[in-house]
Amino acid sequence: MRAMAVTTALLIAAIAASPAQASQADPKPGHVFADPGQRPAHGDVKVAPGATGTTGGKLESRILPVVHDCSPSLRIRAQEMTADQLTATCVSLANQDAYFHSVVKDSGPVANDYNTMLEVDVFNSSADYKAYAGKIYGIDTNNGGMYLEGDPAKTGNQPRFICYERTDVSPGWQIWNLNHEYTHYLDGRFDLYGDFNASQTTPTVWWGEGIAEYISYSYRGVTYSNALAEAGKHTYSLRTLFDTTYDNSDVNRTYNWGYLAVRYMNESHPADVSTVLGYYRTGNWTAARSFLTSLDYESDWNAWLTAVAAVA
Repeated sequence: MRAMAVTTALLIAAIAASPAQASQADPKPGHVFADPGQRPAHGDVKVAPGATGTTGGKLESRILPVVHDCSPSLRIRAQEMTADQLTATCVSLANQDAYFHSVVKDSGPVANDYNTMLEVDVFNSSADYKAYAGKIYGIDTNNGGMYLEGDPAKTGNQPRFICYERTDVSPGWQIWNLNHEYTHYLDGRFDLYGDFNASQTTPTVWWGEGIAEYISYSYRGVTYSNALAEAGKHTYSLRTLFDTTYDNSDVNRTYNWGYLAVRYMNESHPADVSTVLGYYRTGNWTAARSFLTSLDYESDWNAWLTAVAAVA
């Protein structure tokens, strides 16, 4: 997810952006909110001191001594990463960046967004993440990583994805949930006006989590088996999915069905997606909501679900 964001890896081993990467299933990323008083989603932390400013402090520098700039818009801080791992990560994200823009067809950052550089903070393991990330950034660590958007309208704000490596999943070394969370950063900068709270004025989770899953899986060329299995159940109408919020306790609805909704709309109704994003990019949440709730594709939606489940 965004904001901070939530919210759902990257293969290295000589295949920087290979499509043969493992599924980014559980654990899901966490949620975090920039300002005191905001209601935490899924029981996560309200305030993240590391969401703004330029550094997580001295402990961050000691625990994450590796600093590598991929580009003017992307920096990696790591506990330990080899030169090959750093290079492969940079290449993968650069390629994903291009892929994202080809899907959403934006014309540049939304107005008043100064999140010009994302910092990816990589711990060696889930255990290291749990031991240090809370102390450095003030976040909950009972999750698969956390994206902190902060206030994009504030000059000097530092967006971060705080994450960890895994070596216990096929096909090998991964930064867990990386591609999902990088999409949240791109989506927040190029599709969603304002900060996380602004984007939650009306239900937008179908898009936010759906596009993060859709880009992650489609960019890597990985079959989203869990989502396709859900499609065959016909659990949710498209109209219901347009109502998804973070209050919904069904993780399948948020991630698997968010993916299905975004994939369906992109494949079957791209002009409608363009209309919705036009509203999202200017912060006209009410107009986007009115447009979405006026759509009636239920018959086609159910036929599409049957078709995609059949080829899973």
